[in-house]
Amino acid sequence: MSDTDQLIMERIRDGDQQAVAELVQRFQHELLGFFYHLSWDQLVAEEMVQDVFVNVYRSRARYQPTAKVRTFLYRIAHNLWIDHVRRKKHHLSIDAEMGERSLKLSDVLKAPGSPDPEDETRDQLIRSRLQDALDALPEGQREVFVLANNHGMKYQEISAVLGIPEGTVKSRMHNAVRTLRDDLQDLVEP
Repeated sequence: MSDTDQLIMERIRDGDQQAVAELVQRFQHELLGFFYHLSWDQLVAEEMVQDVFVNVYRSRARYQPTAKVRTFLYRIAHNLWIDHVRRKKHHLSIDAEMGERSLKLSDVLKAPGSPDPEDETRDQLIRSRLQDALDALPEGQREVFVLANNHGMKYQEISAVLGIPEGTVKSRMHNAVRTLRDDLQDLVEP
């Protein structure tokens, strides 16, 4: 755990609002990416990030420095996401818009040099198929996959964030990778 992060959390626990601003600055972008890659909606992601920091401040008196601050924040983020998914199941809208499609993994697929319209179309198709395949994963598998691949978390940290055994994390990751490989196999050149 970073001493700086720990000191910031202790200052927040003591009611220092400047420390909250520092914590937001340190983790806002990372959490925004987490929520965006789960929701594919920039506005939802921004609202969820704001809710994380509001919850941190509201529960500051109960903070115990037993885990990494990053793990603590992602645990709150995970709980908020679960609540959001539960509410969303009860309030589905056929008018909901899809956000702009993007995915960290797709950045690897961009060809070097000047953009060729055929390459751009193919890349757009690949990004679309990848997003659709991720969306089709069960929620638990998708969350594990996003935390590992888009946020670089190790299985042990994912286990702490999600509150599940490390073996379950490994199983969900294995199943997610297998499903994605099967769903996207036709996009891989021999």
